[in-house]
Amino acid sequence: MSSLPKSGTVLGRLEDLPDPGARASSWNDGAVILVRRGQTITAFLNTCPHAQRPLNLPGGKVMLHEGAFIVCPVHGASFAATDGMCVGGPAAGYGLTGVEVEVVGPEIRVV
Repeated sequence: MSSLPKSGTVLGRLEDLPDPGARASSWNDGAVILVRRGQTITAFLNTCPHAQRPLNLPGGKVMLHEGAFIVCPVHGASFAATDGMCVGGPAAGYGLTGVEVEVVGPEIRVV
């Protein structure tokens, strides 16, 4: 499992994150995923708690169903984009590890 990035770490640029959408970050080979819904950005460690596999597809894209649910591409576990809690699939009872972020100018940074 990845460690949490340090405060001030730049994870990506707001302009590179579709709205709504999700992508692996530019930090540590995508060890964090970023989710955008309007002006709200949430971030989680890029590890499914079910099988410890990355949540992104090749190229960094993350499946975001209905703009609200992160879907693991390996076994289909679904997580709420707001808080990372599992809402369906084999990771029931588990959640994603959140990373607190803020937008500073064009950058998405760890708080």
